Amino acid sequence: MTACKKPVPEPEPPIVVDVWPELPDPAFPYSEVTFPETWLNDPAMNLFHVNDANNPITDAGATLGRVLFYDPQLSSNMRVSCASCHRPEHGFADGEAVSSGVEGGVTHRNSMALINLAYQRRLFWDAREAELEAQVLKPIAHPDEMGMDLAAIPVRLEGVPYYGELFAEAFGDEEITTDRVALALAQFLRSLQTTSSRYDAGLETGFSNFTAQELEGKSLFFNGETRCAQCHGTLNFFTPSELMVNGLDVNYGAAGDGGLSEFTGNPAQDGLFRVVSLRNIGLTAPYMHDGRFATLREVVDFYADGIQPHPNLNHRLSDTGVGPNGQPPMAMPLNSAQREALVAFLLTLSDTTDFVNSPWGSPF
Repeated sequence: MTACKKPVPEPEPPIVVDVWPELPDPAFPYSEVTFPETWLNDPAMNLFHVNDANNPITDAGATLGRVLFYDPQLSSNMRVSCASCHRPEHGFADGEAVSSGVEGGVTHRNSMALINLAYQRRLFWDAREAELEAQVLKPIAHPDEMGMDLAAIPVRLEGVPYYGELFAEAFGDEEITTDRVALALAQFLRSLQTTSSRYDAGLETGFSNFTAQELEGKSLFFNGETRCAQCHGTLNFFTPSELMVNGLDVNYGAAGDGGLSEFTGNPAQDGLFRVVSLRNIGLTAPYMHDGRFATLREVVDFYADGIQPHPNLNHRLSDTGVGPNGQPPMAMPLNSAQREALVAFLLTLSDTTDFVNSPWGSPF
């Protein structure tokens, strides 16, 4: 009896490459990029720092990951790259409510910003993935995003002349595998950090660099009454790994997206979404999982007096502010000037680095 064999993808015709990546020699020292001492020594941050011992960042590995991230040849039609939905000028998010994929398809949710992934152990809006090495392949394979058969990736990239040398530098030989693609992408993304905002500068100067309006917004954010910092705490401005119902809809599933329940099929998990970082928030509009809010002022207005009732509304957003979940929504009596002050403070969280022209920008 002849054993069944998995079909091997047919070789693709040679790819004509008009643009080669422009890379520094020697490679940029991605492996030496570290977070500030305040982050590294913070007990709360250390609880959620990712252990990357099985895939440490190397200069050559992250360089390869950078090229892969910006290369549309990882998509079925060779027109969509990872960066198509995660643009450096938008804080590695997208400027659209939902992004366009191959063959005119659109993504289900707003593209999440790729921010400080070294401190994020739960990935996707519904936190269904815990390892970046696995997560990076999901959009590549998704039919509405990049639509690529993962088994065909090595065949595709073997036809691109510059990849053999890049894989050899990163892994010791020219063999191209889907696993190596995932490892390189994860190295590049973990090297990406955003810790150079005006807020970070203010931490060093007692916020002497803030305007009166920004100081008022900072006070409102941290005063406990608005409860902003209860959900967006730590130096990364989010509660790591937590999912919650934030009262956008009375019934999330009926509104078009049930959050975690879309993945698990459990209606009791309707509306559970990850709390996201506010880092670079001024660059990542529109907001929420479906991109429904175009501006930060709309977001502030929603949390001030627009939260909807829900059986599992998180207790932080209830009228009492303490458990259990599912209580009537809170309302904050903020006037227009206070709301604008909160927006002004949130804008100080945007990184001042020019990522477009940095070693994290496109090499093409």
